[in-house]
Amino acid sequence: MTHTIADLLQPLAQAREVVVFTGAGLSADSGIPTFRDGATGLWANIDPEEVVSIEGFERDPDKVWAWHESMRSLVADVCPNAGHDEIAELESLLPNARVTVVTQNIDGLHQAAGSTRVLEIHGSALRVRCHDHCGFVEAWEAGQTPHRRCPSCGAPARPDVVWFGEALDEEVFSLAAQATLDADVFFTVGTSAIIQPAASLAMAAKEYGALLIEVNPHETPFSEHADYSARIGASEFFPSLREALENFLEKTDGRDGNDHGR
Repeated sequence: MTHTIADLLQPLAQAREVVVFTGAGLSADSGIPTFRDGATGLWANIDPEEVVSIEGFERDPDKVWAWHESMRSLVADVCPNAGHDEIAELESLLPNARVTVVTQNIDGLHQAAGSTRVLEIHGSALRVRCHDHCGFVEAWEAGQTPHRRCPSCGAPARPDVVWFGEALDEEVFSLAAQATLDADVFFTVGTSAIIQPAASLAMAAKEYGALLIEVNPHETPFSEHADYSARIGASEFFPSLREALENFLEKTDGRDGNDHGR
């Protein structure tokens, strides 16, 4: 197991594929409550099965829309935090690497921070789609009243998020899985490592030879397998990593002509 941030710098400088797998803990610093934070905010006095399930949608679509409208309003009022910002900065710091963000979050904050390759495996609170998968998808802008019926086929429209009991989008998850298998360095950030199949990605990366880095204030099932575990939040870890990486790359520029690839 590596012991310091310094141990991560050479592998990052040499990496061709870097994957950052993020969960709700990353967005908590932006003011978005996590499901497991207790009965606060959006989750107060709410049975998740009533507002984030197909059964709840079919039983009471108005209640489901109302809850998702609250989520959309919350997302509209928050900004990326330092963790999001510095993850986006990895793209410019590591010009020889493709940086892929695989996120369980539905808040769009990675894109707002500037990350360009974001795979939203649980969908997005910022979009609406056809419930019958006819292909209709539209952005859900702040203050906009979204379609309740698909304008293409007439089926019910719905928020473009993955609800409990639903399968993930096969195309998106396939891209996430391929990036995982190609990863030289794999970060797992702010996730409890419980929700499947997303939680399987980190172990797959490890099995295929990636350096596995965990960033989480709390231990998770990933912890015993991680090559490096940072018991701090992303807003603290990634600025420190960026500073160390910048210094490392400045020093190596003078020796290798700015060629950090393998």
